[in-house]
Amino acid sequence: MARLFIFAVGGTGARVLRSLTMLLAAGMRLPDCDQVIPVLVDPDTQNGDVTRTVDLLKRYKRIHDALYQDGQHPKNEGFFGQDLTTLAQLNTSGVEGLRDSFVYDFGGINQSFKDFMHYNEASVETRGLLDLLFTPDSLNASLDLGFRGSPNVGSVVLNSLVQAKEMRYLAQSLNPDDRVFFISSIFGGTGAAGFPLLVKNLRDPGVDLPQPSVRASVPAGALVLLPYFKLQQPSAEEKQNGQDFIDSNTFITKTKTALSYYAEHLDGVEAMYYLGDQAGQPLPNHPGRAEQRNQAHLVEVLGALAIQHFLGQPASQLDRGNPAYHEFGLKNDAPTFDFGQLSPASRREVARPMIQFHYFARYFRQHLLEEKSAPLYKGGKLGQHLPASTGPLADLTDFFTEYDSWLHELGVNERRFAALHPDETDFNKMVADKVIPTSFFNKGLTDDVLRAELNDAVGKTNLDNPDAARALRWLVEAFNKATDKVVESKLQYA
Repeated sequence: MARLFIFAVGGTGARVLRSLTMLLAAGMRLPDCDQVIPVLVDPDTQNGDVTRTVDLLKRYKRIHDALYQDGQHPKNEGFFGQDLTTLAQLNTSGVEGLRDSFVYDFGGINQSFKDFMHYNEASVETRGLLDLLFTPDSLNASLDLGFRGSPNVGSVVLNSLVQAKEMRYLAQSLNPDDRVFFISSIFGGTGAAGFPLLVKNLRDPGVDLPQPSVRASVPAGALVLLPYFKLQQPSAEEKQNGQDFIDSNTFITKTKTALSYYAEHLDGVEAMYYLGDQAGQPLPNHPGRAEQRNQAHLVEVLGALAIQHFLGQPASQLDRGNPAYHEFGLKNDAPTFDFGQLSPASRREVARPMIQFHYFARYFRQHLLEEKSAPLYKGGKLGQHLPASTGPLADLTDFFTEYDSWLHELGVNERRFAALHPDETDFNKMVADKVIPTSFFNKGLTDDVLRAELNDAVGKTNLDNPDAARALRWLVEAFNKATDKVVESKLQYA
């Protein structure tokens, strides 16, 4: 059984993983992958980007498990089809005390970097060296905020922590046909420091981790995010008051330094994906904790596609001695992005599932509760479970709310994702690059047309007092069939 282990490092890694989760919910398939095991790596446990993604992953998993708990329905197909799980749920023997979480456990670091280095107990010579290597701000920085754009601090801290039980559990769990993928920024602190250290610990046979031969042979890829945003700079008064901030003016310098290091020393991956963009309007400058909750960006969506591409590469074509380097190029430098920018293959594999999911979300939120006499609603006994405050149907409702927020966020950047119109209520006009033509005699794709397809999908079947999971499965199966039909017949999307 082929599995994919994803290490999403830092806030940028969490945001890419958020977009990947949305794409998997829509039904995007990952080639030859039975199970995805995402692990978010960030010492800032309160980081808003991380906590938001963790909540989304948990919600996705509950929906998926409710859909496929009977084992009779094919996974990896349709909405929420891809299996996501935590490291702990792999049930690997030989490793104890692993929390059932999507987050790498740093053990609650809540001290300053100076205290972590035992600065006050060090010799005069050692303190002098530390003063030479690190600025006072870096030495006094609290590590529970992450590394705030300082990879030199991150490399020191992470080097002593990457052999934690999560890494041991992963090493023990690996099979030769599995793959590993890393997501990180190159211009921050946690990502720039954590990525090369994780690769080193995966590959180094001298590291005290299980299965050195498997660790050495399992294919690995990495998405490296170059600068694609900048941060607001604090005023002189805020600097004088000692307000924490990240200086995004250093992003390019850090990127050049990291690229030089990767070229000379990083040799543990078979495929590298580089992605970046010109920065737009500066974002709020929040170094960490709950306030660091950046809006979704097109770069993160395109970055998530690198994972699909990596899994689609045959193992025979992955050569660590001659690694592949990939970039993503748009057809033109337009400020808006729609599905017309994708290749024909990606339009089938990515755009079409997203359109179907968008129709699902819009119909669910706009029309479903108003149609209590329709066969879909009556036959599935949906009135027993909707509206829902708990359970899998409540998770589905909340997931659609998160999807709506994500889609709106993607539309406010200078480089906007505008392939789907989040506020459009007319199904004929929801897809930017393919409007369904209408006339007096042909209304195109209306809610009546979609309702008819949903009712055809369930036929004359009636569920007998279904539980919430069975009602969810009834609903999702019907929307899988109906949206596939209307995209083919009405939108005629290829």
